[in-house]
Amino acid sequence: MENVKIEMVDSQGIRSVCWAPLGKNLWEILTINNAYTGAYCGGRKNCGKCKVRIDGEAAEMTDAERGQLLPEEIKAGFRLACYLSVNEPLTVYLDYLEAIARPQMAMKYARHVTINKPPVRLRQIFIPGVDREQPLPVMNRLQNAMPDYTMELTLKNLNTLAALDRIGRPAMELYALIFNDKIVKYVGRHPGKALGVALDLGSTSLFASLIDLTSGEVLALSSMTNMQRIYGADIISRVSYCIENEDGISKMRQVLINNVNSMIADMLGQAHSDKHDIYSVSVVGNPVMLHFFTGINVNGFAIAPYAGVFQGELLLTAAQTELMAASDAMVVVLPQIGGFVGADTVAGLLSLGKPGANTFLYIDIGTNAEIVLFNKGEMWAASAPAGPAFEGGGITCGMRAAGGAIDHVFLQDDGKLTFNVLGNVPARGLCGSGIIDLVGCLWQAGFIDSNGTINELGCQKLSVRSNQLWPEIMISDGEQPVIFTQDDIRQVQLAKSAIRTAVDILCLEARIKTSSIEGIFIAGAFGNYLDPEQAINLGMLPPINPEKVINCGNAAADGAVEVLLSEEERRKASLLASRIKYVELAMRSDFQEIFLKNLDFEVNQ
Repeated sequence: MENVKIEMVDSQGIRSVCWAPLGKNLWEILTINNAYTGAYCGGRKNCGKCKVRIDGEAAEMTDAERGQLLPEEIKAGFRLACYLSVNEPLTVYLDYLEAIARPQMAMKYARHVTINKPPVRLRQIFIPGVDREQPLPVMNRLQNAMPDYTMELTLKNLNTLAALDRIGRPAMELYALIFNDKIVKYVGRHPGKALGVALDLGSTSLFASLIDLTSGEVLALSSMTNMQRIYGADIISRVSYCIENEDGISKMRQVLINNVNSMIADMLGQAHSDKHDIYSVSVVGNPVMLHFFTGINVNGFAIAPYAGVFQGELLLTAAQTELMAASDAMVVVLPQIGGFVGADTVAGLLSLGKPGANTFLYIDIGTNAEIVLFNKGEMWAASAPAGPAFEGGGITCGMRAAGGAIDHVFLQDDGKLTFNVLGNVPARGLCGSGIIDLVGCLWQAGFIDSNGTINELGCQKLSVRSNQLWPEIMISDGEQPVIFTQDDIRQVQLAKSAIRTAVDILCLEARIKTSSIEGIFIAGAFGNYLDPEQAINLGMLPPINPEKVINCGNAAADGAVEVLLSEEERRKASLLASRIKYVELAMRSDFQEIFLKNLDFEVNQ
């Protein structure tokens, strides 16, 4: 089969070459070669995000492709990779895609976790040398020196000790790693390392931390985009792929394990350590991601009522999961709550400690928003299908929080809009927090009505133009213009209504009014940038003093670390999950009515 040369040029002008079979789709070529495509539809030609500039012969643009690009983008030479079949050598410029691929490090997770009692202690011991008259194996002498402990040494460790132990050698000074005050897993001439890995497996991003189990110190961090995105940006798309393809689940699992192992390798390099130093791993994520991690069937998540194969805590080994760690390292998969509310929510709640409020909400906003209502010791949870809008997906010029993203929009006294752009680059699009700010400003200024329609005042005050489908607001002009359309506003309405409807239904379950809520904890990357006033203004969050809305960062990662460092916290996680009542919104007869009511922008109540 004839191959075609593809030259890829990054934002620094560095060129790399790959070869692909004649007629291969460009999106597939970029994906296979680990180039970020920006697509969240899995190459299905319906998101319009895989924009590239090319040099070389390519097929004429179809009406379908043209309809997903702005006139300015077409003029600047942008094409959609998913529409292009490669029949001639091409040069592909990735500068735009690279800009939207590098998320801001919103997760400033670098705290030192305070622990009262570390799970691992280092102890110095002495054992006698071999007695010529009554020789005892080294294992026996170790057990005699530590009679109250169980020995669980690896064969490699025993062989190392055997090499040290010889006739005529006097007493040996050794160091032992003791786990949970009862199990010895390492003995050697030098103090050994005892490391743990905490994993937060998000459908969009993966996060890992390397922890010293003797001190609680965070030694290294690693984060990367979840490469499962090539099968779809959201978990439902990935579930569909698994159902439609016999090897779907194995592919999904392998991609995930490869991603995680590359992060572990990166952290071990930072800490100058070896995989055999890793003795335990804690894993959190939504239920589908945990099923992907374990390679377990996900068909139960295809239709309501949603239920997976397992829900409680799972105990595995690194060998079973193929993780880069000591083969017998314990892998703890935290318990889930139900439906799409998973171990990441349990871990996030665990990290809150004692919030100091009798009634509060915990919300992790993503493609699926997980919401928990706590009221006087009782808890209810639901998953709201918010869609990709708050992550920049489904929005004409939406993007992740990266260089060129408008992350905040401000309304001036004269009615003009100004904005902040991440990085020292021109504006390229809007990330989730910028989208919320923009719609909030439009509503606050009276440029849209309660139905979300751009009105006459908006047309007078803003740069509004019409295309064949709907009006669109020009936020920033240039080679890569930033526009916001009437349909984009509608996508925000759908997302904010899904979240608020879940809140309202949980309050009905608890038999309280939303006015009873004393605090709201917002978790995740989006929460770090969200302006609480705008979220309340739009009705996405119930009316509350904005100062009572707390951005708690990557709470799921915090909780995963706490479980790694404390058996007590691990027990708490299981108890917490068992106490939360899961509410399946899709099965509520009043869901549609409440959802439709929450679509409009009204005085929040």
